Amino acid sequence: MKIKIYKWILFSLILAHCVSTQAQKFVRVNQIGYYASMPKIASVVGMEASSFEIKDKKTNAVVYSGEIQPSKYWNLSRENIQNIDFSDFTKEGSYYIQVEDEKSYPFVISSANTYKELLQGTIRAFYYWRASIAIQPPYSSFRGIDYSRELGHPDTFVFVHKTAATEKRHVESVISCPKGWYDAGDYNKYVVNAGITLHQMMLSYEMFPEYYNNLNLNIPESGNGYPDIYNEIKWEIDWLFTMQDPDDGGVYHKLTSLSFSGFVQPVDDKADRYVVAKSTAAAYDFAAIMAMYSRIFNKIDSAYSQKALNSAIRAYEWAEKNPNVIFNNPSDVHTGSYGDNEVNDEKFWASSELLLTTKKKKYYEALDFFQKFDSPTWRMVNTLGLISLRLHSDELPDFVDKKQLDNKFKSLSHIVYNQFKFSPGRLALKHFEWGSNGDIAINGNIMGIAYKLYNDKKYLDAMIGNFDYLLGSNPTDYCFITCFGSKYPKHIHDRRCSSDKLVEPIPGYVCGGSNPNQVSDCGQLNYPSLSPARCYLDQECSYSTNEIAINWNAPLVLLVSMMENMR
Repeated sequence: MKIKIYKWILFSLILAHCVSTQAQKFVRVNQIGYYASMPKIASVVGMEASSFEIKDKKTNAVVYSGEIQPSKYWNLSRENIQNIDFSDFTKEGSYYIQVEDEKSYPFVISSANTYKELLQGTIRAFYYWRASIAIQPPYSSFRGIDYSRELGHPDTFVFVHKTAATEKRHVESVISCPKGWYDAGDYNKYVVNAGITLHQMMLSYEMFPEYYNNLNLNIPESGNGYPDIYNEIKWEIDWLFTMQDPDDGGVYHKLTSLSFSGFVQPVDDKADRYVVAKSTAAAYDFAAIMAMYSRIFNKIDSAYSQKALNSAIRAYEWAEKNPNVIFNNPSDVHTGSYGDNEVNDEKFWASSELLLTTKKKKYYEALDFFQKFDSPTWRMVNTLGLISLRLHSDELPDFVDKKQLDNKFKSLSHIVYNQFKFSPGRLALKHFEWGSNGDIAINGNIMGIAYKLYNDKKYLDAMIGNFDYLLGSNPTDYCFITCFGSKYPKHIHDRRCSSDKLVEPIPGYVCGGSNPNQVSDCGQLNYPSLSPARCYLDQECSYSTNEIAINWNAPLVLLVSMMENMR
């Protein structure tokens, strides 16, 4: 009987907790701002208002007013949402929106470089993620705060784990695998997750090379004659080369300590590090990355590009000979697995990139178009290949069925757009799960690419909807990128931030975002709401909603790139 009473009390507390958050009033905006020439949408919840005013931030004078759209109930946030469309207001300046007695956070309207600093910040986040280098002035500062740290994880003395051993590289022999990016809030490096990350980063440059040729990121390589985004990408590529076994072409799945480190600075993590087991997924992802790198950066560094292509072909051949080497963590390894029991999608992506780079028919014949193409994740990457093929369909040989490529991508675009079309929250997303903000950025990119290909404004609207969500126009009222906007995450789940004794987090990181599927990390009563779109907590303990990861930041880089360049 007591157990039933306790359960009822707990249920009542949770119910009261959820209901209490629904009475709040918010006017939600993109907290950074809007381009004058593009659609501008805000939203209001918690009231049934009929009109809004835009006021000058300095003078509080009303500069624009209009009617608010009728409310719609969004089941994912359990709110009645009213949209505010002020697209017709194009005067540059700093403003806020007022609805009755509620005010939005301030925002700007401008005609140039609205998101340039944001783009620089989201790419520089990868510089802060670098292993095997000291982060130091003049590259370590942002808005007057110095994020310097000592060199950690040189990775010049890495053991070969027993699962990766061969006759030539026996158990606990030592190899050198420096550079690369830390994967997330931990200090390990994973080939599989580098896949989707580098695709989005390299695609950013491929789509807008002239813009990136002139974008200074203030990193150590700045001014060396190469684009800074290339310099940053190459830091990861240099590491990836070391993850390929020179004897057979296979690729190690990850470089890791045996267990996650404590919340210490990189220099204080002294645990032995290992390359662990080769896998088919890692080999195909590696092949795709290197083939794509070779194609995009051939004019920048032809010799290195040729080396990348040779390595891609060797990795692909290894995967063809070893099609079912599935990775699972060995019994003595307790870090991220990135295990994947299905590798047909990795094969599709690798075949796509090698087809584009070599134009050889055998790679086209390896493509299986009967697969399902969905919003890509680190685990499901065939759509990355589809994107590359569709963007370059005019350059493909005559033996390629280009109509099939277009139909596949157009079908995916239609599916993603409908998620936006039927969402009162103006969000193209199937459901909230771990890393939802990364999914939101990815879907925004699909919409942006569809707009580029088909020049249909509906795709632009959907891209902007997802972008605005990430920058504050969402049910949590957070701009999800550290140090940007008026209200942003300050307690991300990250070992560097937790141990650097700085009040502000390292800038430019998008956190995982709302996720109702795991609330035990901080305790569910500590979450402000269990509604899927509002289940987010800005606390270090919330690895389920407040961790960072390279595969979430890279899609954001591409999304901001498109917002900057496709207006």
